[in-house]
Order: sequence, then C-alpha cells, then structure tokens
Amino acid sequence: MTTVQRSSTRRSVGTTGRPTLAGGAVVTRQHPVRGREVVIIHRKRYDDWTLPKGKVHAGESIPAAAVREVEEETGVRIRLGVPLDTIRYEVPKAGIKQVDYWAGTMLSAVRRAPDAEVDVVSWLPIRAALGRLTYAHDHFLLEQFLEQPPTTPLILVRHGKAMDRKDWSKKDSARPLASRGRSQSKKLVPMLDAYGITRLVTSTSARCVSTMLPYAESHKLVCEQHPQLTEEEGADDPKGVRKTIQAIRQVALSSGEPTAICIHRPVLPHILAALDMAPLQLATGEFVVAHLSVRGEVHAIERHRPIG
Repeated sequence: MTTVQRSSTRRSVGTTGRPTLAGGAVVTRQHPVRGREVVIIHRKRYDDWTLPKGKVHAGESIPAAAVREVEEETGVRIRLGVPLDTIRYEVPKAGIKQVDYWAGTMLSAVRRAPDAEVDVVSWLPIRAALGRLTYAHDHFLLEQFLEQPPTTPLILVRHGKAMDRKDWSKKDSARPLASRGRSQSKKLVPMLDAYGITRLVTSTSARCVSTMLPYAESHKLVCEQHPQLTEEEGADDPKGVRKTIQAIRQVALSSGEPTAICIHRPVLPHILAALDMAPLQLATGEFVVAHLSVRGEVHAIERHRPIG
C-alpha cells in the first residue's frame, strides 16, 4: 500500500523556500487500432512536449487544480485516480515549482483550439509518447502510471464543524453544522468532484447529511443514510460498522462508482479497521481517499482538507 500525505492547505507562493504549487495528471485512452494512448501537449513558448499540468489558483485545492488544468490544456475532463509522484524543479525567475500528479481517468473530451499556451494536443501510443516527451520526470511519471492497477476511490469525510454540544439542548443527532462547518461543506464540492464522486453515503445525523448536501445538490445525487454509522449506534458496535462498510465497499467495487462516506470521529476507527487501514485522525471537514484495487484492497491513500 502506498501512503501519500498531500495537504490542500498549502498555499501557492513564489517566494524562496516556498514552492509554487501545481497539479497535473497522466491520462490515457484505448484506441481501437493503436491500443493504449496517452495525451501530451506541446507548448510553443518553451518548444517542449510535456504532460498537462498547471498552477493552483488562490483558494483552490491541488486536486481540483489538476482536474481543471488538464481540461483547460487538453479539452479532456477527468477524475483523479491513484496519486503519482510529486515533482519539484526550478523555474527561472520564479523559484521552485512543485507539481502533484495523479493517474487520470477520462470522462469526456472535446477538441481544443490551439492558443498561445498550448498549440498542439496529441494522443500518442505509449512508446511514441516516451520518445516525444521532453523531460525525464515526465518519462518517469508515465512509466509509474503504467505500473498502477485499476482502482476505485472510496473517500472518508469527517463531517464539518458542528455546533458545540454545550450550546445544543435537543437530540444530539439533530445538532446542526456551525457556520464554519457550512463553509467547509461548500468547499468540499470541487474537491470531491475532482475524484468523480457519484455515490454519497452518510450516517443519519444532521451534521453528516448537511456536510454532503452541497455536493448532493450540485450533482443531483441522493445521500444513502445508514443509522449504523451514527455516533450513537456505531461507536460501540465495531462488528455492525464493519458489516456496513464492507457492503458499501462491495457495491463501490462492483459498480465502479467513486464513493464518499461522511463519518463521525468515534466511528472512524471501526471504519478504518474494516478497510484494513492503519489508525489515523481526521479534523472536521478533512477527508482521506482510499484507492481500492479490484480485490478491495487499499492500494494508495491520500489526505486533504478544505482550504480556509
């Protein structure tokens, strides 16, 4: 299992010692005649051939930046898969640039008109692409990508910041999100979208359902609600939580649907145990991405939290 700790709280700053952050992806497709092809771009300004990537915008997470930049530079809409290496290099007059890469799964594509930034988008067979790419690190990333198995992302999201218990006199399961939690839930939308989440699972508690609501509304999805995942029922029932999580995982694997589960801190240890993952702690609004192999094993892990 590969563990990748990538924090979306890092800022893109061009000053010495603080790298400019960027995201990119290796994206392939299956051609009926030429077999597997990878998309690469030619940049007229540098006269080079490279993988699509680009800088993070203010307030943007690196995963969201990777998806946006691939679409802007190639016309290909993707979802993120397995995290690949992070590449650091020096840019004249700009300092260090740090690029996080992922395997990208193509969702759709449109033809992109040439412009001053990218004048050619080319789909090439793997061997031809390796012969065309300008930089050694792009060769390495493409070869690394080819070593990865097919995976399905399963995201565990700790619910957003809720109103303090001492300030809430009604049933705890009805305790709502605080203003910070509502902000976190909105900021999760582009981050979950980067992984192509199409299935949402939550406990029945209001703070979990509300955390997923902005994403559900923006993508016209319905949240599957499981009482077994609530703090009240799940904290002291590891067997029940395991059974629920294993069922959710099996559906994700059989359907291939990227899935997000909104969870509570006291139930998290049981969920991690059900997935054979090492113990970890999540802050409110933070999430961990478990990339599941076809056998249901966790092949790679990464963590992110909403910025701000």
